[in-house]
Amino acid sequence: MSIINNALNGKKVLVTGATGFIGGRLAERLAREEGAVVTGTGRNLEAVPFVKEAGVTLMTADLLDEDAMRQAMAGQEVVFHVAAWLGRHGGEQRAYALNVAATALAVRLAAEAGVKRFVQVSSIAAYGHPPKALLVDEDQPLDTEQEVIYGRTKALGEIRAFELGKQLGIEVTAVRPGLVYGPRAQSWTINMIKLVCKGMPVIFGDGSGHAYPVYIDNLIDGMLLTAVRPEAAGQAYNLCDPVVTFNEWFGYYGRMCGRQPRRIPFWAAHVLITLNKVLRLDLPLNRPRLRMYGLKAEFPATKAKEQLGFVSRVSIEEGMQKTEAWLREAGYLDKKPQA
Repeated sequence: MSIINNALNGKKVLVTGATGFIGGRLAERLAREEGAVVTGTGRNLEAVPFVKEAGVTLMTADLLDEDAMRQAMAGQEVVFHVAAWLGRHGGEQRAYALNVAATALAVRLAAEAGVKRFVQVSSIAAYGHPPKALLVDEDQPLDTEQEVIYGRTKALGEIRAFELGKQLGIEVTAVRPGLVYGPRAQSWTINMIKLVCKGMPVIFGDGSGHAYPVYIDNLIDGMLLTAVRPEAAGQAYNLCDPVVTFNEWFGYYGRMCGRQPRRIPFWAAHVLITLNKVLRLDLPLNRPRLRMYGLKAEFPATKAKEQLGFVSRVSIEEGMQKTEAWLREAGYLDKKPQA
């Protein structure tokens, strides 16, 4: 069912990163529900058979390959720039190349191709580390000097996209998602269930700090709205569902595998971070992330609600039910739920 009144029906739409989690689901919904003529770029085209089955045309295109990206942009009316460096491969140089340089190239080529609307997928990580109990809305400046490479480069990439949009006369908008979870999500679903089921420490301190989830289809709803609403041009939007505590967040995953999420005090977590670095344990924990666990900030989607009519249609209870069903079907959990 279209949530944007078929505004993209028959429109030519490009999704970069269509072989990834967010891009794949976006491309699938654009083709199946919105009737768009969708082209998707990515690296491992065989990884997303459901995207091909939806009728999306997939093409291999390195983000820094100007000729390939120019070919992908040709004739497109809307571009969703989802592809990004997420920290899995390469270091700081790679992060800048993909999150900043490739974003600038994409905007330039989109403008050259006559694209009307360019939707940049940023992140709440671009804000950096806010003070405690802060309500972080879109007026908060992005932190381009923060120590976290991902957040720093997402901030720089988003700022550059808006600068070029003004210079080149193309409408740019940005979305800043929270922790995106749901079926096929690696970081905030698959990795989470693995850690909880293995009994790894996942809650630090009393667990009252805030998590900022957004269910994948709620995020896609917001992205679609930013692509078609006139008032979204030149604007950025937080896209988060209502906050939950980390006790609540990991509690969902704990119930899925019938195991109490393991908690340790903050002092022990600092020791673990040191061991993680020295012994190369490859745990998804560092000092910036640990500080995040103690924060009670919020990144409200008020602006998106007021300007675009965005609503979180899927509650966290329903989202986690759908996530659990997929985890069992995909073999990450036993088929039969725990008693």
